[in-house]
Amino acid sequence: MIPTPEPGQRSAGPSRLVVVGAAAGMGRWLSDHLFADLPWQQVVLIDTAQSATLLAAAASAYGDTPVRVGTLAEVTDELARPGFVICVAVPDSAAPGVLAELDALVQHDAPIVLVSVGFVWATDVLSAVPGRTAVALHPLLDTSAHSLDGQTVCATEVRGAATGWLAGAITGRGGIYTVLSPEQHDRSMTYVLAMAHQSLLGFVTAVADSGLDLTDELWATRTPLFEALLGLAVSVLEENQEVTLTHIQASLRGEQAAAELAAAAESVSAAVANREALPARVSATREVFTGALFDTVRNTATATLSAGQSKRATLARVRRLGGLVGLHPSGRPDKLRVGRLVELTPVHLVLEELLVGPKGAAALLHGPGVRNAARLGRRAGVVRTRFGIGHVEVLSDAELEVALDVWLAHVRRDIRFLVPESVAGDGVASVVREQRGVGAAQLVSEAVRTGQRAVVIRTGIRADLDLDQTIESLRRAVEVAYAWPHGVSRPARGRRAQLRYLGPPGSFSEYAARQFAVGLTGAGEADVQIEPTDSFDEVIDHTRGGGLGVLPITSSASGLVSRAVRALLGSDAELIAGGVVDVAVRFDAYAAAPVSLAELRGAPVFSHPQALAQCASFVARWGLDPQPCASTTDALRRLRQRDAPAIAIASSGAEGDHPFVHVVEREIDDLSGSITRFLIVGRPDAFADHRDGSDPTLRRIVLAPSVAAIAHLVGRGAGFDELLTDADGQCLWVSSQAISALPDGVRDLGSVPWSPRTPVVRPTPG
Repeated sequence: MIPTPEPGQRSAGPSRLVVVGAAAGMGRWLSDHLFADLPWQQVVLIDTAQSATLLAAAASAYGDTPVRVGTLAEVTDELARPGFVICVAVPDSAAPGVLAELDALVQHDAPIVLVSVGFVWATDVLSAVPGRTAVALHPLLDTSAHSLDGQTVCATEVRGAATGWLAGAITGRGGIYTVLSPEQHDRSMTYVLAMAHQSLLGFVTAVADSGLDLTDELWATRTPLFEALLGLAVSVLEENQEVTLTHIQASLRGEQAAAELAAAAESVSAAVANREALPARVSATREVFTGALFDTVRNTATATLSAGQSKRATLARVRRLGGLVGLHPSGRPDKLRVGRLVELTPVHLVLEELLVGPKGAAALLHGPGVRNAARLGRRAGVVRTRFGIGHVEVLSDAELEVALDVWLAHVRRDIRFLVPESVAGDGVASVVREQRGVGAAQLVSEAVRTGQRAVVIRTGIRADLDLDQTIESLRRAVEVAYAWPHGVSRPARGRRAQLRYLGPPGSFSEYAARQFAVGLTGAGEADVQIEPTDSFDEVIDHTRGGGLGVLPITSSASGLVSRAVRALLGSDAELIAGGVVDVAVRFDAYAAAPVSLAELRGAPVFSHPQALAQCASFVARWGLDPQPCASTTDALRRLRQRDAPAIAIASSGAEGDHPFVHVVEREIDDLSGSITRFLIVGRPDAFADHRDGSDPTLRRIVLAPSVAAIAHLVGRGAGFDELLTDADGQCLWVSSQAISALPDGVRDLGSVPWSPRTPVVRPTPG
């Protein structure tokens, strides 16, 4: 009995390997899938001079292990070293001569593994080298198998000193190692191989001699069963199988198999002639199978038939949907063809090839990839190529995605991200690297301003993707990973949160409202209702009935939001601020058509007044005519309503919700990004006690129509004071002082967590 080591381990054995017949066939398969994974000191691969190219390719599987390749005559100087094992996988007619030559060249303690389909014949051949450890090996698999997983390998008892390394190598790679006597093995193979080949040869001969057109009449009207049988039968007709078939029939009692097959055919023929006898014939054969074996064989056949149909079904579905398909020529996973199916028949397909260029620098002439191909200088024309369906492997969607990552070039872009200042630039890069279509992401620069960090990441974007859309998706991914913090108290217990903001939808105010709602739902609150209004006054009026309002109060780029302050000061509604939400603001310039900015010089530019103020340099640089409107969303709508050229300034990524607009310039803010701080306001009884922020961060928020109205209160003692004013003289006073009485016309909004520097970021719930 051969001892079997733990899976993946190799017991003590030879340290050097010789494979004769390593260029193709079972010798190549064993070299690639079994021997190449073992820790050899040296490998020698031998084949004929005509196989030199294939032999060199086989050597690459061994990585850094020293490999010598050539004919037997060319490598004789290597074979005298100790520690070799010899695997011989050559045509049977050549095996005796090869063994005789090797026996004279290698040391006498070198074991021999002879690959053969017939063990009685192999034992006779090995008797010519009686002093050596030897074993006959028969892998029961086709060389198209991708691994040893689940495959059975038959072997004779080892003659000589058995070490178990071969059994361990096979089982450690998922194979099943089975030891049979030569007689046992060959008796089974008479039916498994000899009779099976005769049956297939008889079937395909009858089909070929039918007089029917094989393509137009038989293959075009095939059933899954006929397709499977004919496919197996045709494989028997391959030229390289002729010698093997002859040897199988000679060494595995082919005449006996033929006689038994003829007797069975005669019995079936008689039953077919007498229709009443056919069911009995079928039943008698079925009774030979046990229930478990019958089910196992039937289910295996069903799975095989389904697998045979799946390739063509996949191709037909892709063609019907008009999608792209990825193909590997059979046996060539290093080659990739990607394109659109323009023709599909039962035997072949025509692919309009859209992947052009070498591996790692290719372009895809499809969708956004066409524009990127021009950037990369890939201007090759589209070609159509005809493939036999049986000569290609179809990649799944997941496999194609992985293959495109490897094959396609990546377009370099420097992308700016705005994150809370506590987030490191390398952290942003790590998030970007994980996103689809990103080949590389390196930190270029980072700059910290009050409350935020501007991070520039040099990013490689896969050449089949829309660059602008990918950049926006990367920004959203970073925003999700590093949410802007907010300090708010919860709505009073028992109240349903009803939020109003200055609309229309798509504004930064809506984003702030939704960010606030995410905080509530993450804390277990539910049923948060968010609706837009037409004015700040309506937002404030909504609070009279117990609802909440979202109002912008300050911008790190343009200061106090005057209209919101004016609305708060002018209202008699009793309200306080329950907290703040910070929103990172980025603006892009949009037009109704894909034009250049030079064509829009002097045109009207629509946007919210705050946005126009934050992009004043851009407006001045192009001589634009500012046209204030209710919101950035309203600005985009005005583009659609105009026939004359115009520009709208709106938040970055707005083209996703407004497909009729086109970006003409990105990130047009005067500063490298800004933060708008929003107040969450409501009646005093609308909020519970603060649970975000500690006492040192709670600040009193006071609005006044002028600095003079509160000048006598500001800076009276030790503590924190921040005073913001606008062009109209209105002011916001943020203070840590205890404030007892305020003059008329001044609004006290209570205390909220407020800091000029953003608090430590809290990642969003997973």
